[in-house]
Amino acid sequence: MLCTSCRIAVNLKPSLPLFFFLMLTAVLPADDKPVLKPTAYSLLYNEWEAERDALENASTPNNIEELKKRKLALRKTYTRKFLKLAKQHTADDQWSGCFIWAMAYGEPGPDLDAMVDLLPRYGNKVHNMFQLQMFMPDMVKVKSDRINPALTEIIENSISEGLHGAALYALAARTNRLAEHTGSQDRCKQAETMLQQVIDNYPDIATFRGKTGELAGKLLKRIRGPATIGKQAPETKGKDIAGVSFDLSDERGKVIVLSFSGHWCAPCRAMHGIEKELLKKYPQEKLVIIEINSDEQKNLKQVAEKMKSDGLMWRAVVDNTQGPIADMWSVTTWPTFYVIDQKHQICHRGTGFIGQDLVHWVDKLINEPLE
Repeated sequence: MLCTSCRIAVNLKPSLPLFFFLMLTAVLPADDKPVLKPTAYSLLYNEWEAERDALENASTPNNIEELKKRKLALRKTYTRKFLKLAKQHTADDQWSGCFIWAMAYGEPGPDLDAMVDLLPRYGNKVHNMFQLQMFMPDMVKVKSDRINPALTEIIENSISEGLHGAALYALAARTNRLAEHTGSQDRCKQAETMLQQVIDNYPDIATFRGKTGELAGKLLKRIRGPATIGKQAPETKGKDIAGVSFDLSDERGKVIVLSFSGHWCAPCRAMHGIEKELLKKYPQEKLVIIEINSDEQKNLKQVAEKMKSDGLMWRAVVDNTQGPIADMWSVTTWPTFYVIDQKHQICHRGTGFIGQDLVHWVDKLINEPLE
């Protein structure tokens, strides 16, 4: 049995970094040794976990929206609590545990920003720098404007080569992510330069996601591939669910939303309402949505029926999760969205539930004159 201070390492499958952090600090009590006293961090984590689990257990089909609000309030409350605890423990490694919790579970906002600010201030003072090094790639998707400046300070001032190299990869990946959202070719080039630096100078830095050289190589391959910001959309052909031939170039002259999606995927389904609203907003002469479908072949008949009943009035091109179209477009995450302008140039890329970002990208391309 794990001691009380170590029980917090249980049931953390959604967050490998946090699980690994807790396992590193866990101690299995021997029969002839006293149980370690719980830390302030472990007590707070247990408190949060109990409240989170209580909400999950209270979920019913009739209270989903109410639970969403309560979960949001819970994340905000505990982001503040973990921030307060972190500030009280900057002299020991408990602040880094609070930091990792916030990056994995915290709610974006002022408290999360303040937590990020602790990284450059105390990153060189933490005893377990290896833990922060291992976690760096998991900061790529965290929503805080403070992260890039914090990573830059780590790169400039860190006394740990491992932390330096991992932070450089994280900054490169975040820069590329921003480039794909904003459509900035200049930022894409900045990211490419940083990724090459990682490969040349820090290829063997260990992280939870793999070695930095391998991670940088994969991302660099995508950036230099045929489907990247600023390039013409590659020739893409296939057949839709109805068996009708499809050629992406037939849609030239329109804004195209290329949606790599699947009806097995909850975030994909969550985007359907936004996609439907876009089709209501703009005529088919200006906008087309094409789903590159990743469902298994045996489920396609059900998918077609479900699309019809749900009023999803766009073509679904058959590909599956390891199909040639997904491979050519470097898609490994569902959903992935590409937005292509009237001149057939790739302008934006986003993964996961991107919400109103998709609307903003389409609005801009349709309503602003082409250069």
